[in-house]
Amino acid sequence: MNQFVIVGQGLAGTALAWALLKRGKRVRVIDRESGNRASRVAAGLLTPITGKRLADSWRWSELFPAARAFYRQRETELGCKFFREAPAVRLFQSEAERGRWRGALCEAPAGFRAPLGAFEMPAARLDVCAYLDASREAFRARGIYECADFDLGAPLPNETVAFCRGFDPSADPWFGDIAWNAAKGEILTVRVPELHEDRVIHFGSWLAPVGEDLYRLGATYTWDPLDARTTPEARAELEAKLRAVLDVPFEVVGHDAAVRPVIDAGKPALGTHPRNARVACFNGLGSKGSLLAPFFAEQLAAHLCDGGPLDPEVDVRRWLPVRAG
Repeated sequence: MNQFVIVGQGLAGTALAWALLKRGKRVRVIDRESGNRASRVAAGLLTPITGKRLADSWRWSELFPAARAFYRQRETELGCKFFREAPAVRLFQSEAERGRWRGALCEAPAGFRAPLGAFEMPAARLDVCAYLDASREAFRARGIYECADFDLGAPLPNETVAFCRGFDPSADPWFGDIAWNAAKGEILTVRVPELHEDRVIHFGSWLAPVGEDLYRLGATYTWDPLDARTTPEARAELEAKLRAVLDVPFEVVGHDAAVRPVIDAGKPALGTHPRNARVACFNGLGSKGSLLAPFFAEQLAAHLCDGGPLDPEVDVRRWLPVRAG
């Protein structure tokens, strides 16, 4: 029976662990539990339409059913709720956006200004921290979880090692040559007592309810420096965007930052290293990790266990430089 070591218990590593356990494989999960990692800051939004051009989310018709089935199964196994399907509302930000939309319109949610109109779309949200915490406790109860820092310079163990480490600029002898397009993101937590809205509202940014008059507001994109420090500039930017559309007062009560693990925007990177089939990677989920992780964890697990094919557009070898010899 194969054995696997998964390094990193974020969205990628957790989904891969479940996919391998489903196949009856022995798994060890190692996580250093440090800092504001992207999975721990992520809002967990699953949305079919994105960007200023109102583009369809990449492979939504495949990815969303896989995500829904995966998270529902985890809820059943773990005995807790962390996945919710509910419509989201998008407020048009320009005449060009409105001109591109061919569907039905809806009224602006109470408390918001939307002079150009709005539309509602099917969507879902994952409570990422609740899902990761419940999975961690399940792994710990099985005796397969360890809080530790994996030594990249040490000899490899006699197992297949899957690196699911997110963005990490430290030296990596296996996948360190990949060129990252990582982006820092900052998110605010705001209290809005006069707003009674349980849908996620998109308006160039987004406002997502978390209960008890609290909402997450995000997110910024910056590329220098790539660190987890919060900045007054990001706070001011997000406050200004919310103030431009919200008719009721709000108060900032929290501020978080993390670096999104982006390699190729919107697409993950997964597979084995060309020089060692016992070294694998599952990374680059970016801002869509909640949507991408279940489908591609299943694909990677099938590849590692049964030699199943990888989609060429996500095979990690695309991003590794070719070496002579």
